Amino acid sequence: MDVLHHDHDHETPQVRPVPRKVEPAQTLQWLRKGFRDFQKAPADCLFYGAIFVLMAYLLGAYVDQAPELVITFATIFLLAGPFLAIGLYDIAKQMEAFDGHGRVKLLHSVTSWRVNMPGFSLYAVLLAVLVFGWFRVSLLMFALFYDTAALPNLNEIVADSFNADNLEFLIAYFAVGFLFAQLVFSVSVVSIPLLLDKDVDTVTAMIASVRTVYRNVLTMGVWAAIIVAMTVVGFATYYLGLIIIMPVLALASWHAYRDLITFER
Repeated sequence: MDVLHHDHDHETPQVRPVPRKVEPAQTLQWLRKGFRDFQKAPADCLFYGAIFVLMAYLLGAYVDQAPELVITFATIFLLAGPFLAIGLYDIAKQMEAFDGHGRVKLLHSVTSWRVNMPGFSLYAVLLAVLVFGWFRVSLLMFALFYDTAALPNLNEIVADSFNADNLEFLIAYFAVGFLFAQLVFSVSVVSIPLLLDKDVDTVTAMIASVRTVYRNVLTMGVWAAIIVAMTVVGFATYYLGLIIIMPVLALASWHAYRDLITFER
């Protein structure tokens, strides 16, 4: 039995998302459920995993030409993940609908963003603004630190990272990067699944996401650390590990959304 299950019911009363308190140990359950879903639809998930790998290789190739942006592009990859994973969220939602008695529709997941086009479009614009802001700040910091006619190559950047004289720059650079990442994580951790799942606007979804992080600071900190650590492992395998890691993280994020958000009419 094939099930399509991402259409919003516009005839039902408007619901209000409310964050729930979740313990940090629940993050491991999200990972288990994500891997379980991956095993149920491996081909569909690998399709999305391959896209992540391709994107990583393309970003890596550009970094070879502009090495001063290596951390910026790594940040872009992490920040764009929730938006690129919409199709995987839809796969998880389809699995919930048929409860083991059917198979997911890949094409349905690819076009799932159409269910809330205004919401996803505004989110994409806001994400682009944030990424562009970090991009400009990154360039500015490198330009101020490397007071030369040309920006350094990758070898110079790595060598300077171990120079004690550059400690202030490194602290400032990573601090600013952390603030950008924290901001985007806070507004997106449950907002994208929420936009897919319910007929809500972008601002409502982002507010719900920030409130969720505020109510679950420790749990969300653990979850963010898991996402970063697993992504680093994927990069360390010359990007090949991302073909499994990213789909599992996306599917797990759907289950995180289910645990973290309830609804009131």
